[in-house]
Amino acid sequence: MKKDELNNLKGTEVKSLLIKAKDLKKEIDDLHLEKNMNKLKNLKSISKKRKELAQVLTILRQIQLLAELEPDLIGAEKGTI
Repeated sequence: MKKDELNNLKGTEVKSLLIKAKDLKKEIDDLHLEKNMNKLKNLKSISKKRKELAQVLTILRQIQLLAELEPDLIGAEKGTI
């Protein structure tokens, strides 16, 4: 995944990121099946898909942590802790 695609993913909704993560997991499973049946020629494709999945999951986690942190920041700005 290129940096432009990664930056575009950061701006997408959580639902679409969850769908993308689910699709990537399915693709990885399919690639493992093809590898075990000796049909897969490019073995690096598995590691590339795993890296993409890790990036998507990282973005999801960042969004989750940011959502947890934002109410604390808003309360701190108003002077109520």
